[in-house]
Amino acid sequence: MPEIPKYNGTTDPNEHVASYMCAIKGNNLEDDEIESVLLKKFGKTLSKGVMIWYHNLQSNSIDLFAMLANSYVKAHARAIKVATRKLDLFKVRQKDNEMLREFISRLQMERMDLPPVTDDWAVQAFTQGLNVRSSIDSQQLKPNFIEYPAITLADVHNRYQSKIRVEDDQLWATSKSIYPNRPMDRIKRDIDREPRGNGFGRNPARNERRNDRGQSSLGLVSKNGFDRDVEPKEASQLSEYNFNVDASAIVSAIRRIKNTTWPRPL
Repeated sequence: MPEIPKYNGTTDPNEHVASYMCAIKGNNLEDDEIESVLLKKFGKTLSKGVMIWYHNLQSNSIDLFAMLANSYVKAHARAIKVATRKLDLFKVRQKDNEMLREFISRLQMERMDLPPVTDDWAVQAFTQGLNVRSSIDSQQLKPNFIEYPAITLADVHNRYQSKIRVEDDQLWATSKSIYPNRPMDRIKRDIDREPRGNGFGRNPARNERRNDRGQSSLGLVSKNGFDRDVEPKEASQLSEYNFNVDASAIVSAIRRIKNTTWPRPL
């Protein structure tokens, strides 16, 4: 019998049944032999937890392969939905004006919403999703992945990291040309604050808290939405500043300032 990949419960069971039947029927068997071979050999094409399901079948409960196939497909119907949802990963495509890091962020978000995806699926989705029209970096990356296919996600990560750093440097250089008098560290902070695509690398809730801290000191918004006044703090005592001069010396220095006026006693 031709070699058939063992079914592990993560792909469409209907496809496995179809491949198995084609392999058996193409093995030059007599018509009256096909049914018995289909029943006897099917268990050898299963692996992991699927084999446990096969061994738990009640003895002498299945007489036809059609019954076995139907029971098998019903038991692994969830895998059909998983396989269908995994195809959504291949629908994530880099837009023409989208930075590489933003595309990677969207791809990772889609991957997090799916059941566990094998490395080969993720690598293939990343390679197909790259858009050579978006940037020079993507234009260089895609042929590289096609000519030298990546095996693991770690390999993919190592290759695109250098391109992301180049993108960041170019973005900082652009911001510096727009704001030439700003120090570089402030430019970097401004870049991080600017909205880009889907907000890669930022936490919206954290930004909201940061904005709350920057509100006017005249009032704060409470949890129920109403403003409450902030009570002014009392002025600190002179002794709290730890000056190395006494109060009389300070008063004497103020007296020597021209146009000094003293408050009238109440």
